[in-house]
Amino acid sequence: MSAALLGSPGQLHVFEDDIESFVHVVGWTVLSYLPSPMDKDDRAALVSYLYDHSWKTSSGEKGGLAKVVEFKFGNYPPKDFTPTKPSPTVDLIRSLASPFRARYSKPPPEEDEEVFKELMPRHRLGLERLTSSKWFLSTIRDALARSGWPAEDRAGDKLAVFTKDIVGNAARQRAARRVKTDSHYYLHPRGH
Repeated sequence: MSAALLGSPGQLHVFEDDIESFVHVVGWTVLSYLPSPMDKDDRAALVSYLYDHSWKTSSGEKGGLAKVVEFKFGNYPPKDFTPTKPSPTVDLIRSLASPFRARYSKPPPEEDEEVFKELMPRHRLGLERLTSSKWFLSTIRDALARSGWPAEDRAGDKLAVFTKDIVGNAARQRAARRVKTDSHYYLHPRGH
C-alpha cells in the first residue's frame, strides 16, 4: 500500500497510490526472494522495516514512514540490499520508484536560486510522471527490451513451500497462460 494512504488513513485514494502500491509489491517480492548474499536476519529486518512498521495515534493506526524516507532520499529499494548477481528487476524498481521522490519531498526553496534552478525541473518531472501510466508503462517496456534478463528467472524452492500440493500442475499452466495474455494486453493496448 502507498505510504500516503498508510500515513493518512481515510485519505482519498488516487492514481499515484495504485502505481506506488505496484512498486511496493515488486519491491517486497525482490527483497524477499531474489538471491542475495545478505544475511537472512538482516534481510528479514529490512523487509520488516519497509513494510511492517506502524504506530497508533488518536485518529487510528498509521504507517509507511520508512517508505517515505527511502523515497525522499532516492533509496528505494534500499541500497543495503544487494542481489547476488546484477538484476534488471532491481534496476527497474529503482527507475519506477524515482518519481515518488517528488511526491514525498517539498519543492526546492525559491530563495536559493542556484539550488532551485537545478532541482526544480527534476521535481516537476517527477510530479508529471505520477499523473499518468504512460511513463511507467514505457519504462517497463524499455526495461524488458534490454538484455540481461535471466533465462530461468524464478523464485525457486523458497516459493514452492507455499504452493506445493495446493495448486495442481494444470492450474499452474492455466495461470501462466493467463499472465502471459494479460501482460501482452497491458503492454500492447489496442491502437498503439
